[in-house]
Amino acid sequence: MTEVTARRAATRDRLVEAALTVFAEKGVLGASVEEICEAAGFTRGAFYSNFASKDDLCVAALQRQFDDQMVALANAVASVEGLPDTASLDEVIEAALSVFFASRESDKTWVLAAQELRLHAARSPEMAAVYRESHRRGTEAVSQVIEQAVTRHGYELVASGPEAVGVLHAVHDYGVLGALIGSDTIAGDVRVRLLSEVLTAFVRPKA
Repeated sequence: MTEVTARRAATRDRLVEAALTVFAEKGVLGASVEEICEAAGFTRGAFYSNFASKDDLCVAALQRQFDDQMVALANAVASVEGLPDTASLDEVIEAALSVFFASRESDKTWVLAAQELRLHAARSPEMAAVYRESHRRGTEAVSQVIEQAVTRHGYELVASGPEAVGVLHAVHDYGVLGALIGSDTIAGDVRVRLLSEVLTAFVRPKA
């Protein structure tokens, strides 16, 4: 990689990082290019030399979140592979959830930015297509590891992997947002317990 290319990549990374922070504070539609540039310490010229539009930046932000999830997922796989073949269902569930949690950040900025990007995708048909693909790849990656974990230890999912992961996502996201708002009790250990119960309901011994 040349110095110019490396510098360009670093600039893009800083703009994406700044965008996630501003999106979390103001939403995608409420965040201006100027505010994102100011947060990153760059000019509009630097922005438009790297991104064609704010939606183009949103695509990069989704890719950043996906990449971060995949790195965390790869690190979590070791906890699953380290289980003995005689592991109990509770141990398998705990290991599978460690994989799931690795794919879902609980940091306030990350959570809010992820929700704002999702809302933006709901409003924009063009972004919806990009979001669906990113979500599909992430869900399939997580579900594949979870399916492999339960199968290896003599269990199977009663629904498809993506369906199970989708339900886990719903419970987790409801919990983390409720925790930020302070209006719900699904937080901390309670959320972990609920997710464990949900995943247990999706698992049965192989016939």
